[in-house]
Amino acid sequence: MAITIRDTAPRKRNIASLVGGYVIAAGCFVLWVLCASQLTQWPPGVASIASGAVVTTAVGVWIRLADL
Repeated sequence: MAITIRDTAPRKRNIASLVGGYVIAAGCFVLWVLCASQLTQWPPGVASIASGAVVTTAVGVWIRLADL
């Protein structure tokens, strides 16, 4: 059973965690595209870029939630 405390103010969310999630996601996407271009050809295919966008979005969300 979960315990909740009712008479407390909600925690304020820090803007740094939001910005950090975006920056990490952008950096991961750049690294993904660079690695994909080295493994296949330049420019990487649409499937490679789409899978990179999915993975880096997941990483950015993970960083955002973990930093709260």
